[in-house]
Amino acid sequence: MSKLIKEIYSIDQNIQTDNSDSPLDHWYDRLINKKVDELDLEDVSRMLGQHVFIDLGIEKAIEILSEDPLAGEMYDGHLLKLLCSIETNNFRDLLQLKKLLQTIKSNLSQFEWADEEDQEEYAELLERFLKKVSL
Repeated sequence: MSKLIKEIYSIDQNIQTDNSDSPLDHWYDRLINKKVDELDLEDVSRMLGQHVFIDLGIEKAIEILSEDPLAGEMYDGHLLKLLCSIETNNFRDLLQLKKLLQTIKSNLSQFEWADEEDQEEYAELLERFLKKVSL
């Protein structure tokens, strides 16, 4: 997509937080001046965590998880955990998400894990998320 996020959401940056020194405000100002394909893992993680442009954050998170199911800014699986924390009514296509989660589940044993505990925690999170989207 070639439009900036502020153009997609019709944001007038002049009425935004220009005078703030908050790191979150600085991130937001940088975020709205990015194109969708410029969003990275940090941006998507913050978008989901802060509930900012949630529809776009979900879309990009699904893309990232499709390529790297263990993606996470803080730890392996962090992005999946953030996505799981979002209410299901925010997802446009639960069937697509469910298929992705099932694919990840079927490939769990192929991932490289730091230890067995990490694998178990991820598997439990994945099961909870699958149940959530199956309701």
